[in-house]
Amino acid sequence: MLFRHLPAVFVACASLASAIPPSGARVEKRCTEHEIIKTFAGTYSLVNTSSALNGSPIPDEAYGEALVGFLIYTATGWISATITATEPEFRPNLTFPYKANDTDSDWAAVGKHSIGYAGPLRINTALPYNETNGQVFHGPLTVANVPTWQGASQPRNYTIIEEGGETYLKIGSNRGGGYTGTLLWKKVKTEE
Repeated sequence: MLFRHLPAVFVACASLASAIPPSGARVEKRCTEHEIIKTFAGTYSLVNTSSALNGSPIPDEAYGEALVGFLIYTATGWISATITATEPEFRPNLTFPYKANDTDSDWAAVGKHSIGYAGPLRINTALPYNETNGQVFHGPLTVANVPTWQGASQPRNYTIIEEGGETYLKIGSNRGGGYTGTLLWKKVKTEE
């Protein structure tokens, strides 16, 4: 698979803007919003992430180096996302529900190195969009482990890439304060 072998610099330099067509590029709306949301439908497994601060690549420390994640879009317009680190130092041996002798610092490590949210999915119709490029809103979020995200909408630039019989989804996000992120997801094939 080509994406797994991309040089780290290339992946780290992938900008938020790269998920949107270049200025002046013509993007025709060939599908309705509902049709585009239906093309998103499915489960995606995280391939890799990259982060930047003011355009300069930085380590993506939030999730560690051995991260896992799933992104689920429904044909009816809902999204659920979960990403977490897998390194033992970020994943103490905890169980749920929490136990009285669990430490707050252990639970803080789990919370600091994972994210989960869900809510409606909408196309940003104020920007050019089609079935392969544009911007969606995750939200307003109905569930979010980051308290300030509850009720908020998270804009995500998207590019759908077909390569080698696989479908990839590149998502760009502005994380605030000059921080941006690019996440590459691979669509999980369903058995028929």
